[in-house]
Amino acid sequence: MTEPIFAESPADFLPLAALRQMSGLDYMQRMLAGEVPTTTLARDMNYRVTRAEAGLVEVTGTPEFRHTNAFGGVHGGWYGVILDTCLTCAVISGLPRGQYQTTLEYKVNMLRAIPVGTEVIGTGRVEHLGRSTGVARGEIRGAADGTLYAIGTATCFVMGEAL
Repeated sequence: MTEPIFAESPADFLPLAALRQMSGLDYMQRMLAGEVPTTTLARDMNYRVTRAEAGLVEVTGTPEFRHTNAFGGVHGGWYGVILDTCLTCAVISGLPRGQYQTTLEYKVNMLRAIPVGTEVIGTGRVEHLGRSTGVARGEIRGAADGTLYAIGTATCFVMGEAL
């Protein structure tokens, strides 16, 4: 697997016009292959896209001490970033050429604490993809043992016209 390319500045991202010339799945697979930059938060939050298929995206990450709250537990924001990424990227993977999306809302249910240093996999699956909205659901599970740590949903606003 190719190491992901991380965006360093806005100039590192493809212009919207270029993005609209490829399908969402093409874009996600190019990100997976390291041909386009991954999300700007990925390095700081210690995760990467590890699987991209039509309607399904996985991210793999490991929370570190720097991702903890004042009580030493993994901060809820870390769960949110992992789920927002895999859920919205799953929606992206279903978009035709010419369309793009942004998150309208997402919901996270943390079921148990992720121990610091535990590798997890966030999986997002598209449930609905219409003309103006996409909905995905997903989960965070331990990579080694499948322990379920969180579940979530996201609704995305779909923009642009299919080409």
